[in-house]
Amino acid sequence: MEIIRTRKISELVATAGSMSRIPAQRGDTEGVGPEAVQSPRMPSLEQAIRTVPVPGAPPPLSREGAAVGLAFLDMALRQNHIRRLTERLSFVEHGVASRTTEVDVRLSLLDPSQREASHLFQRLSSRSARDPEQEQSATPTIWVPVTRISRLSVSPIDVVDAAGNKLPRLTQYETSRLLASGLYRLLKGILSSRPESRQPSNVSRLLREEQARWLLQAALLALLTDRSRPLGDVEQDEHRILRPPAASASEAHDCRELVVSVLRQYGPQLESYADLLDVALNNYLLVTALDLAKDDHLLSYDAPVHLREQGRAADRASVWFRSTSARYRIQYLARIPASLRSYHVVAETEPGVHIEAMSLVTDVDEANATELTADLRALADRQRRHKPRRQTEARLLELELQSALGRLSELLRSRRWDASQAGLEMTDGALRGSSRLADLYLSAESLVNEQDRIEAPLLTNPTLTADNLDQAADEIEAQQLGSDFSVENDQASSRAHAYWRRTSPRSSDGEHTSVTCTLTLRDATGVRPGSVIAFALAVATTIYLVGALLAGSPWPYGRSANGSSNADAVVAVLLLVPGFLYTRLDLPMRHTILGHLRRQSRRLAHLSIASAVGASAVIATDVHGSALGGMLALTTALPLLAAAILHRRLAKHRDLAPARLSAPRWLLTPAAKPVPTDAVFQSTGWHHE
Repeated sequence: MEIIRTRKISELVATAGSMSRIPAQRGDTEGVGPEAVQSPRMPSLEQAIRTVPVPGAPPPLSREGAAVGLAFLDMALRQNHIRRLTERLSFVEHGVASRTTEVDVRLSLLDPSQREASHLFQRLSSRSARDPEQEQSATPTIWVPVTRISRLSVSPIDVVDAAGNKLPRLTQYETSRLLASGLYRLLKGILSSRPESRQPSNVSRLLREEQARWLLQAALLALLTDRSRPLGDVEQDEHRILRPPAASASEAHDCRELVVSVLRQYGPQLESYADLLDVALNNYLLVTALDLAKDDHLLSYDAPVHLREQGRAADRASVWFRSTSARYRIQYLARIPASLRSYHVVAETEPGVHIEAMSLVTDVDEANATELTADLRALADRQRRHKPRRQTEARLLELELQSALGRLSELLRSRRWDASQAGLEMTDGALRGSSRLADLYLSAESLVNEQDRIEAPLLTNPTLTADNLDQAADEIEAQQLGSDFSVENDQASSRAHAYWRRTSPRSSDGEHTSVTCTLTLRDATGVRPGSVIAFALAVATTIYLVGALLAGSPWPYGRSANGSSNADAVVAVLLLVPGFLYTRLDLPMRHTILGHLRRQSRRLAHLSIASAVGASAVIATDVHGSALGGMLALTTALPLLAAAILHRRLAKHRDLAPARLSAPRWLLTPAAKPVPTDAVFQSTGWHHE
């Protein structure tokens, strides 16, 4: 119990600090400019502070609940108890996907503070704790967060075990109250650790006045427990808040201004806390009860998947007009815990659609690549400014060069092995400078023995210059060396999988690892556009024969074209014959992926029917002469044009090139173009950058 109450706040703040999007200097408030002080870093919290009524009594937030809430949030962020994550994706309809997530949980991986927090919540929430005999007879359980679900999704989620039994889980209201208690205690601890809290200042006043603290608690509780939260900016909505005149300022107004001023004054110091609050506001914690007698648990649940909308209108138009009769490409974007070492993606499609290629790209080494880039540029800057004169300085610079080039060599080795495992060759042309430095490091490695007789083989090498170091740093950024690559090499079928494993011995920095899974689907039914070609030719022939009979000439497109006295019968022939032939076409449903693959054939078949309808309309209106001949010529040419386009598509089907993979730039040739996608799905609650 005491371990949780005295839990180090720095651990959770450090975990949240890895999610910071904008690096900021941590320092005293005296070094913060007026712009930074006035800019709202937590707009939702500030808006809640300005709109929530000032309570007359403290909200029901307990210390024990705060300890449990912080521990649950810590487990949900780190997810150190998850050994393996498997996502099963199903793609049947265009723009629609379903996902079933399986997690391998091992309870022994929880640290003592996390275990104690779960037991504490069990004691607080279980009524059987008052009856010792009933408590001993009950099955021991432990409450463990399994994942985070975006608040954008309102679909019910059931967690089942390996036997298919549903597991009990906490309601979101209970979890939100625990998080509100924990986040208030965390914020209070951060503010209390400031030196100004022990001196006359706004922060000491905030910690001393009860109403200000109660208002902060009520604002956090309203944000986390309400179904919706404010989405607008505080600066834009301030004019909507009625303020009393300055001469008659109310006590509630002074209380709100005090809390808001402290939050803005310590904005840089609360940046990590703001990221942590953002996670709690945008996600629900899925907390389930697990049997404590078993160490390993296999859990599964259906998780929502969102379709990313197309951006610009031009992009949407290009996707609509682009023919996808050959292939259908899907991208799935996800984020997995940074501590996860095994990730598996299984994709399934409808019968008749085969997954021709499947690749997986992660940014697991992005933090290491960014750090290496900064080190190489710093070393290049040092070499440009001055050369070391003392032996100690030279030795230190040599060790730094060896460390940086050693990491560069290891990064290149990992990328080459990724390419080799995928059966591809890594293009060294764009990585010429990095490869040269890696070879230089490997050759200098043999010159350094245990007695360090040759103390500076890299520093004394004339080929190692500052320009070479800068070139290698630019190549690391330009070629995306921080992204690894794995590909599915099994035979194409309606089911495929990709496996990823983090092999880096170093712990991954950050709160998550971004994953991009790309699938290329193709029509495997063997149905070609030949039937639609025959249909277009039949429609063109029907229109031609009707025109020839009306004109009494084999060329019915001249000025002598005349209408028919029995126009109803002619119109019936032009409508019934193409309609009957259209029903015989093998065209799948329009909203399925198979229908999306054959959408060009469907559109051209509709164009042929429109031609027949146009010819019928002209004949029904009793048009004569050149107008009738011109319309008959147009309605005959359109089906023929559709047949020609489909014949060209049929020729391309016979000589179909291999599917292009969506890979990082270090694996692509300089002339490679981006692979267009037909649908981009993402796990809910985040934006893939």
